[in-house]
Amino acid sequence: MKKKRAFYIILLCGCILTLSGCNRIYKALSNGTEKVLEVASDTVGDAPKNAALDVMDTVNEIGGNSVLTSEKSLQGERITGIDNYVGTYSAEYNNFSKTEYLFGGTNIERESGNDLSVTCTLQIDNGTAKVFWTSGSKEPVILIEADGTYNETITLPSGGNYIGIECEDFTGYLEMKVE
Repeated sequence: MKKKRAFYIILLCGCILTLSGCNRIYKALSNGTEKVLEVASDTVGDAPKNAALDVMDTVNEIGGNSVLTSEKSLQGERITGIDNYVGTYSAEYNNFSKTEYLFGGTNIERESGNDLSVTCTLQIDNGTAKVFWTSGSKEPVILIEADGTYNETITLPSGGNYIGIECEDFTGYLEMKVE
């Protein structure tokens, strides 16, 4: 029993020492990519820095994907493109009251660039619906909340970025294309 306890204490100490550098990197995420690169370089040196950032980006992407509304919970059909930031979505809603997160993620640097062209058509027969873009801890930006068409390019900062729809007793439809 004492050997097992000693083993767990050594294992715990090793984990704490190993993760202490990672903790500094994750704290720096809120300060932007430049700060992450600086802290990663200070923490693990220049040679493995890119590998560490690739791992962080993968972990963030996995975590970011969990925010997106699952396929089975969506009211419509989502077809993603090369990543979860782009694709098409088409849905008809009937007295729907919920928020759906349709596209997005938490990449530090998106391989396909940070500019997204968002085109959507919203028809509100009853209730309210707001198509929004949320980035980090900032207030969501309403892209469209009345009958009509929205067509703009948005530039994503590093970190969590999501496009979704917030509905309250909403009957109508949404067509969206993000590329």
